[in-house]
Amino acid sequence: MSKVFHIDPENPSAEVINLAATVLRDGGIVVFPTETVYGIGAAAHSCFGPHEIFDIKVRPLEKPLPWLVEDEDALDIYGVEVPEYAHNLAKAFWPGALSLVVKASDVVGPDFRADDGTVALRSPDHEVVMELIQASGGPIIATSANTSGMPAPGDFAEVEERILAAADVVLDGGETAHRTASTVVDCTGPEPVVLRGGAIPTDQIMAAARGGV
Repeated sequence: MSKVFHIDPENPSAEVINLAATVLRDGGIVVFPTETVYGIGAAAHSCFGPHEIFDIKVRPLEKPLPWLVEDEDALDIYGVEVPEYAHNLAKAFWPGALSLVVKASDVVGPDFRADDGTVALRSPDHEVVMELIQASGGPIIATSANTSGMPAPGDFAEVEERILAAADVVLDGGETAHRTASTVVDCTGPEPVVLRGGAIPTDQIMAAARGGV
């Protein structure tokens, strides 16, 4: 049975954060709010959790899981040959609702890369997620907390019961700020390519990539 804890998104309980972080460090699964939609995640260093997420979501294995990271430095830790415009985007929108797809470094294991050798990174603008990353000791591999093909939940009340039941710990932070998924940008070529529209409009993405505001 899942353990559900109500949590203040702006001032989360240290006790609840530490409990969830312990679950992550031990290879468990946590459902938590972000500023975009609810996520289901596991510690990136866990050899169990990430694979379990694929089963819970009924997610195709060829669709690797994004990594939630602390800040812009992660681009050059988990990515290689990262273009300048990707750093421009991170400076403009991180922490925030922007996922950047980059060529994966050797730090990212083969099981957690896309078939083309890439990884998606995002630094969330959400106190709960940031404290989880810090308390668990590293990035969280996460995706939206829904069955693949179903709508991503922007409110705790929208999270499917079977997703809640499958998690080891569940954090209920009410409604998310954006109620929509992050914008995803491919940063592996000479120019950025928006792969999925989301909370940040494309015109803002392109302006920031060029170094604009």
